Amino acid sequence: RYQKNQILKMKKKILWLIAARSGSKSITDKNIKLLGGHPLLSYRIKSVKKTISDHDLWITTDSEEYASIAQKYGAEVPFIRPEELSRDTSSSIDVVIHAMEYAEKLNKEFDYIGLLEPTSPFITSNQLDGAISLLEENNEALAVVAVRESRPNKIFIQKESMFLEELSLNLKQLKNSHRQEFEKEITPSGGFYISKWSALLEKKTFYTSKTLSFEVDEISGLEIDEPLDWEFAEFIILRKANEIN
Repeated sequence: RYQKNQILKMKKKILWLIAARSGSKSITDKNIKLLGGHPLLSYRIKSVKKTISDHDLWITTDSEEYASIAQKYGAEVPFIRPEELSRDTSSSIDVVIHAMEYAEKLNKEFDYIGLLEPTSPFITSNQLDGAISLLEENNEALAVVAVRESRPNKIFIQKESMFLEELSLNLKQLKNSHRQEFEKEITPSGGFYISKWSALLEKKTFYTSKTLSFEVDEISGLEIDEPLDWEFAEFIILRKANEIN
């Protein structure tokens, strides 16, 4: 964990990029749907604005409506994302590189690029600052990605099949084992993806052998993809409100 006083010396500048395409299929207009009275994408804006890093905050969207909402909460909208980068099949890396190239055309210089998705509303400013600090401390590292503990363990997973052949073999081997003995596994949480600017332009990915993991808790690691995820997010918001009151 990183405290604010441990990272006050950060001098690097980061471009935070919130990717908010319109047209969600699982939840209609998910990125601007109200959660706790605020559009989903606003949570990412609020967390960035509380960070201590020197930064610019842009939203990349194909929607004028989304752009207007983002501006009201304090994000910049330097462009409307072109149609070819707004399809279901569009690559998030292509979206990021488009924004980076746009920044360079404006003669803006950054040390880091950070991709944020509206679907992870509970990532905190302290976690963002901590991830940047971790990347700064490790000279070998090229990037850092948010991860959470993976559950269930892959021992309990197999390919779809009529018969549970793989599972039965795995469970036989676990006869005398306990859950506490399982090796901890992690998986990307979707919370944030941060890279050194030059590294992303060269590698065209946040994932390399020099990508650091930054573990977040289960609440922070919630990624809203399906209606059930949304229900859980609303429960968390309500619980937080009750704790304050």
